[in-house]
Amino acid sequence: MKFFRSKPSAQYDPHLTALTVDQADYLRGLVRQYHADLPQVTVEGDALRAPQGSRPLHNLAELCRRADPREWPRLVEHHFRALDGAVDATPQGSDEILRSAYLRLVADDAFPPAAAASFSYVRPVAAGLLEALALDLPEAVRMLDDPFVAEVGLERLRAAGRANLLREPVEYDTARGQAGAVMHIVSGESMFVASKALVLDELARTLTGRELPPEGALFTVPSRHYLVFHPLLDGGAVDAVNDLAAFGLGAYQDNPGPLSPRLYWWYQGTVTSLTVIDDATRSFSVAPPEELMAILRRLHAAGA
Repeated sequence: MKFFRSKPSAQYDPHLTALTVDQADYLRGLVRQYHADLPQVTVEGDALRAPQGSRPLHNLAELCRRADPREWPRLVEHHFRALDGAVDATPQGSDEILRSAYLRLVADDAFPPAAAASFSYVRPVAAGLLEALALDLPEAVRMLDDPFVAEVGLERLRAAGRANLLREPVEYDTARGQAGAVMHIVSGESMFVASKALVLDELARTLTGRELPPEGALFTVPSRHYLVFHPLLDGGAVDAVNDLAAFGLGAYQDNPGPLSPRLYWWYQGTVTSLTVIDDATRSFSVAPPEELMAILRRLHAAGA
């Protein structure tokens, strides 16, 4: 069953898919220019590579895509100054580190192949999403690599990251989509709003005063500043498939810090992607598994 499908898009760069080939080449040129005094730095494909490690360009590409090209040099400078500042501002001492640690939901291409080996602790959540660890610093968010995690302790960091994520304040509202489904909209300036999908059951209980139903919930995390979900309670679940899929793709295209355009199903603590992406045509469709289809049919029949 197909609930939603996007229009095919124009030709894009194979490495920085948010940009066209010309735009991506221009951005890589700006990054090379910014690091011109560092001869050991190379910029190819989707990352900057230096002796001390690699820095992916995906987030910078998404930021530039939404800005006037005349602003790109300033954005490049700000981006790398913030990254350098994050390293310098890293807290010392395990207690201070644990107070700053967060579980963070990131896109599955957040770590370029050259850097992936340094983040072996990262675990998959569902198609398009990974769970990582980060430090929330005054001017930036620093992703934690294997050596840092090993020094502090993986389980200590995960426990602290989860507790800090639960405490992170957010804004909450509800709205009806075009098809009529009630959407629970979680938003805010925090870099960890979408990451609350990692604790969706506890988040829903806190915000709505109710447990998620046994059938679970649909959700989308289009950018780091948005999490939108719909508990599978009644016949409105079928409409929610359409509404959340449309919201997710639109917000992914239009907001800073894009994360995933996909629609997901949270069920008994497991997350499943419902979105099928055709890379050749850059089109999207939603294909629920049979287990979810049976739930949607039952809820629809009960509400008829």
